[in-house]
Amino acid sequence: MLNTLESLIEAAENPLDVVKRNEQRHAFSLEVHRVRINIEHLLERYRADVDSVLRAGGEVKGPVVVPDAQEADAIRSAIDIYLHVRSFQRGERRQPLPDH
Repeated sequence: MLNTLESLIEAAENPLDVVKRNEQRHAFSLEVHRVRINIEHLLERYRADVDSVLRAGGEVKGPVVVPDAQEADAIRSAIDIYLHVRSFQRGERRQPLPDH
């Protein structure tokens, strides 16, 4: 997605489009960082359980994962980004990212 935004910035002829795409790129980078941090936090909280399942070769049922509010929001954001990007790639949307 960052490459797509870079291409749109390079191709933009209107300075306002350049500003808008730069803002989108910055916002997208921050959102990806936020999602990554929260998902890593979730995985870290369940590290011992995941290690147990891996050591058992998948023969042991793992725990029910219960994300906290920020982790759940990050998961929803990741899904929303994925769905939006997929729609853009298929030509179903004109914008590569949702406007916030």
